[in-house]
Amino acid sequence: MRLCFIGDSYVTGTGDQTCQGWAGRLCTMERRGGRDVTLYNLGVRGQTSCDIARRWLTETRSRLDGRHDGGVVLSFGVNDCTTTPHGQTRVTWADSMRATRGILEQARQTWPVLMVGPPPVGHEDHDWRIRALSDAMARLCADMKIPFLPIWEPLRARPLWCAEIARGDGFHPMGGGYAELARLVHDWPAWRKWMGAVSPLRVPS
Repeated sequence: MRLCFIGDSYVTGTGDQTCQGWAGRLCTMERRGGRDVTLYNLGVRGQTSCDIARRWLTETRSRLDGRHDGGVVLSFGVNDCTTTPHGQTRVTWADSMRATRGILEQARQTWPVLMVGPPPVGHEDHDWRIRALSDAMARLCADMKIPFLPIWEPLRARPLWCAEIARGDGFHPMGGGYAELARLVHDWPAWRKWMGAVSPLRVPS
């Protein structure tokens, strides 16, 4: 299964000293479990939902077009909730939801789609905006019958995620935090259902 992970710096794995992030760690776990997965990390640091809406389809098509074994995993929203010097968010609520709906509607026409919610970043005001956006994304995905994994609360409850953010650049965890997120996705029933359909790795004779 060829998997496109599309999103922002948290998909890229910014701050991880091994440069794997959660997507790389997740796919490593699956390959160790004997599943033949190929990872395409299409995260871009600093991008909002509107930025991602402009580029994701072209980048995904070049990797998955014409194949029957592709899948798309989306995760973004933190940058939408960042405030400008004027106190406004980089992307309005309406524009965030419009961009998210547009991406989901296009993606599901061609590929299986999963969405992972935005994570907390350890800054109270920012985090509450992220949680509100995550809740809205969850409702949208439910309406569209697209599996959605909320990660805001589980990661806030795990000391390592916020502790590593505090020790790092102030917004991104290190490898331990990304490993926690990878395990959340790994144990998600919707992800396990995907992996149940993946061909086993061929072992050289």
